[in-house]
Amino acid sequence: MINQMRADLYRQFHTVGFYILLVFTIAFSLFLTLTQQVGGIMVTDDNKAKQLDTLSHSPWSVLSGLKAVTMSTSILPYAFIALFIIVIGYEFSQQTYKNTLLSGISRLQFIGAKYCVLLIDLLALTLVYYATSLLSSLSAGREAGESWDNLIADTIIMTLAIAFFMSVIFSIGIIMLVSTGSSIVSVVLIVIWPVAISMLTVYAHWSWLKYIDFVTVGLNVAFSIIPIKQLWPYIGVSALTLAVTIIGSSIIIQRKEL
Repeated sequence: MINQMRADLYRQFHTVGFYILLVFTIAFSLFLTLTQQVGGIMVTDDNKAKQLDTLSHSPWSVLSGLKAVTMSTSILPYAFIALFIIVIGYEFSQQTYKNTLLSGISRLQFIGAKYCVLLIDLLALTLVYYATSLLSSLSAGREAGESWDNLIADTIIMTLAIAFFMSVIFSIGIIMLVSTGSSIVSVVLIVIWPVAISMLTVYAHWSWLKYIDFVTVGLNVAFSIIPIKQLWPYIGVSALTLAVTIIGSSIIIQRKEL
């Protein structure tokens, strides 16, 4: 599994698309922070409206920049689809994953390695996204907005929350890719999942959907809207989703003829 992860990381570091995505991540964060903009694809609820109102009617600090780029993270899953294609989508579209499985790695290790590489990539790029905002705010001469200890802690929490819950959506894309063998179908699912679930949660009033509205959960954790005591059901659902998608994907591959 470790060797598979090393091979995937080596391949992506020699792929131009990865560096284009890195440049986009930095440029998007710079644009939002320096122009004091908030952009994203989201269904606005009371909490988001309050955050947007606060940002638009107060001088920006480093903390304001971090909040603005957090509000805009709904764009990231769509941009980071490129990672999904680089790490796993290309192998399935070309059927080259069969050669990897014939080398002796188990199906579960194969899928687990793919998910771990995706998670590492998401954590790294999300950290770059937030670090760019923080450094560009400082270069613009803005005040911190809170103590530096809290600012660093907030940045870490935001990075972990956004990257982890984003990875859950990508894990759903993995099982769809393995099931259908189509990168297009899995990419379409990744694209429509966040908006569709958010709209159903808000307009259909199906409260149980909030547990699988992974983009909104990530935002709410980043903004401390969900108290720690209420966070465990969300973590439990996400962990169960990961278990089902990773184990399920390995079972589906095992049943396919090599």
